[in-house]
Amino acid sequence: MAKEQWIFHGMSLSQRGKWDVEEVLEGIGIPRYRGGDLQVPFAHGKRWIKKRFDRRKVVLSMWIKGKDRPELDLHIDEFLRGIGSPGQYSLQRILRNGEVREAFGEVCTEIHFVRKGPGYAKFALEIELADPFFYGTTLQADTRSIATGVFEWTHTNSGSAPCSDMIIKFQGPLANPILRHKGSGIWVQFMGVIAAGETVILDTGSFTCTKAGDNLISALYHGGDSHWMSLDARMNELKLETGTSGGSVTIEYYPPYF
Repeated sequence: MAKEQWIFHGMSLSQRGKWDVEEVLEGIGIPRYRGGDLQVPFAHGKRWIKKRFDRRKVVLSMWIKGKDRPELDLHIDEFLRGIGSPGQYSLQRILRNGEVREAFGEVCTEIHFVRKGPGYAKFALEIELADPFFYGTTLQADTRSIATGVFEWTHTNSGSAPCSDMIIKFQGPLANPILRHKGSGIWVQFMGVIAAGETVILDTGSFTCTKAGDNLISALYHGGDSHWMSLDARMNELKLETGTSGGSVTIEYYPPYF
């Protein structure tokens, strides 16, 4: 079975005879939530509030070596040149089956090389992820033709985490289309007529609404959550309502993973 691989800022963290990842100490699994329930005076317990996932870090236990002390020092310099640039960069996790999942993070903690011999040292590499999810590298797209005023379908998010960063396209002819998530109650609506050949694009991650490059945010309404739309990491029951049929709706995103 092939070994899991990690790549940061375009540099492999497994280079034969130089350095390698021993173990993933932290960063795989569900990240902690941000915030907490509200304490209500004179009431038992607390009042539950909806929470968001917080940032997290990936911690990799690593070794680095050389045939002697001078070569070890050269390899340490080479490694630090590869990962030491300030800023946020791509962190790729390549699974044993070859699937690639990508996050973006930065090295913002100290690295201490603990020498275990003249040509061998161990250390921990900590990479902070502002966005706590890894994402698949293949775009998932679901296009549905709207032949009736009310159209329902089931969409499956293939990731393991909820998705709220997506592109929703309303292609005309449609009138006042409203997309609903029947499970969560979240909905988003474009108030206006979309003629045949026109497309209104909603970017739920950047909170933009455009048609042919024009800003139409004033015609956008939503409810049920601060997110414009969110897909659970399973089957999602969706419904689109429109005053005019004949158009289509498309949902595009990169599946998120814990």
